[in-house]
Amino acid sequence: MYQILNPGAILLAKWLPVFFVPSLITLPLAGGLGNAIEVLKVFSVIIGGFFFTLFSTAWSVLGIRKLMNGGSAVSEDEKLETEVEVSTTPVTINSTPPPKPFSMALFRTLKSIAWLSGISTVALVKKSPTSKWLNLCQSSFLLFTTLSTFVFGANLPKSFTKVVHPLVTCTGLTWVASKLLALLTGSTLISILQSYKAGTLSLLSAGAGDVLLFLLGPAVVALSCQMYGRKQLMRENIPEVGISTLVSSLGGLYGTAAAVRVLSIASPTIRLSLLSRNITSPLAMAIASILGADVSLAVTIVVLTGLFGANFGASILDAAGIKDAVARGLGIGAAAHGLGTAAFANEKDAFPFAAIAMALTASACTVLVSVPAVKKSVLKLALGV
Repeated sequence: MYQILNPGAILLAKWLPVFFVPSLITLPLAGGLGNAIEVLKVFSVIIGGFFFTLFSTAWSVLGIRKLMNGGSAVSEDEKLETEVEVSTTPVTINSTPPPKPFSMALFRTLKSIAWLSGISTVALVKKSPTSKWLNLCQSSFLLFTTLSTFVFGANLPKSFTKVVHPLVTCTGLTWVASKLLALLTGSTLISILQSYKAGTLSLLSAGAGDVLLFLLGPAVVALSCQMYGRKQLMRENIPEVGISTLVSSLGGLYGTAAAVRVLSIASPTIRLSLLSRNITSPLAMAIASILGADVSLAVTIVVLTGLFGANFGASILDAAGIKDAVARGLGIGAAAHGLGTAAFANEKDAFPFAAIAMALTASACTVLVSVPAVKKSVLKLALGV
């Protein structure tokens, strides 16, 4: 079963980041965060919370490992070094640049379909504005624009994508394309973005975002194949997984609640929406509903957190000297959920731990806030009432 499903799982993991993009593209539709000071407070919680969860989770793993190894934390890399015989044969360095994540042929195909759909949309607006096919053409244009610009952003030089994540490039270019479509059809940017997520999967009514969000579920579930592929490594690290889940879930909920209270964020809705900052989108929506937060704002905060982690998570761990694959994976999965996990796809040992940390942290937090006593204590800490 693993051999059958793994190729598809690898493909979905490759495209996983773009399935989070609808929340970024519809960001202009989200409610305001208040004045500049309030915006600064919100971003302080997002970024500060990311660092808190990342390091508290990673250090808890290293601490458990140190205790279990009699006082010394041994990383997976160090284990590997002790098992591999050092060769005296000169190593030939391959100067060939790594292949692009996506082919240019794929980019050209997606771009051509986007252009064709866009032209069809403009033609229908001019000749038959009430046509039942109009929404299908417009949604196709936005979908293939999103996919093609993501491929374009992912193929940019590594020095650029380290600073500007492909999702940022994708979002910006999709906004530009939406504005151009609005000008050509006599519509508005806000109207175009409102059609991006219609909340249905009906062929003639669905938006581009609905298709991408539908694919998010299978893509997250498909991460189980990567977990299975490293099942022996995961079995050897059960204590680390258990402790890190407790740290990331309890620390994430109560730490964020304390932070929004200390910073005196004015809006109670924003305070509550920040509580699910490190929970993957589907369950963040559930937690936001349980706590009475703004679901749309909560998901936006989740995506912004993941975007920061995907961009800078690996560099931050490197700078902190955290090389242990288990600690890196559990830390980034707990702090930056799906986007952070997708960014670690090339770290073969860390990746499955990132996936399981994302899943377990989200599940544990959902269970916790479903307990009346826990929900009451979190709300009291966050709101002061």
